[in-house]
Amino acid sequence: MKKVRASLGTLAVLGMELMIMDAPPTTAYLQIYTNEHCRANCLFCSQAKESKGELKHIARGQYMPADLDEVVRRLGIAFEKGYLHRACIQTAMYPGMWNDTTYLVREIIKTCSIPISLSVFPLEDAKYNELNGLGVEQLVIPLDAATPELFDRIKGAGAGGPFTWDNHIDGLKRAVRIFTNVGTHIIIGLGETDEDAIELAGRFHKGGIGSALFAYTRLPGTRWVDTEPDIGHYRRVQLALYLIREDLVSFENMKFNNGIIMDFGLDGPGMEAVISSGEAFMTTGCSHCNRPYATETHAMVYNYPGPVEGSEITRIKAQLEVNNGI
Repeated sequence: MKKVRASLGTLAVLGMELMIMDAPPTTAYLQIYTNEHCRANCLFCSQAKESKGELKHIARGQYMPADLDEVVRRLGIAFEKGYLHRACIQTAMYPGMWNDTTYLVREIIKTCSIPISLSVFPLEDAKYNELNGLGVEQLVIPLDAATPELFDRIKGAGAGGPFTWDNHIDGLKRAVRIFTNVGTHIIIGLGETDEDAIELAGRFHKGGIGSALFAYTRLPGTRWVDTEPDIGHYRRVQLALYLIREDLVSFENMKFNNGIIMDFGLDGPGMEAVISSGEAFMTTGCSHCNRPYATETHAMVYNYPGPVEGSEITRIKAQLEVNNGI
């Protein structure tokens, strides 16, 4: 039996787990299967080489082994019925990674035409071209850390890992020449400032690269021990990235003091309209990605998996005003 890992929420939508969900995933979250730890050594990751954490964890999400053929069969049905709109495949660094990845992509493509996103470390152009030819619609190379120094400390040589900032940036730039849609991940709460994260996302936006925001999640057994990010910091970055993504304001028109954003570059009525719509605080990433509770709990929601309204807008305004005097 060939296996694939699938998030519990995904398995519930596919009818393979019984769960009560107030926000079902609209993307199928999958990971190629291995029973060994990743050869990379990212400090925050439960699957890292030196982590003592469980392999089933990606942030708060639990990815359980399941029969690959059955998952793919049910994925086709769920896509046809409109329950799922995208398949997101996570990878890991191990000897069989390439064969397992291309096999899973081919099996999905044979079954249905659901758009596929692939999250992977930088590859050579020949492999990018092969993935593009297979039908991968969006390529994601997670940078995670917002500065070269943090990257080296958390994912690179400082962590005992194989990655470098320059190689990740180069991999993203090369991917843009091959794929129509390219993205990265930025984790908030690793020691970056507002300005660090916003400047990076602004630079990527100009280069045709989307930035999805994640909140740092502390997991048992991992080597990065810190608390979840300050909600004011997260909300400010969320809001700024929305303004950049929607081409309402550029990074150059924002003002900072000691790394904290003080002026978003939009007038009062404009800011009120953006905040009140709630859209800026919804999950970002590939289209139809809502990642319900992937990096949060019901008590502290960083990324809302659906429309934001009513009391949640009031709470968000308080989080922004208390922390930044907007």
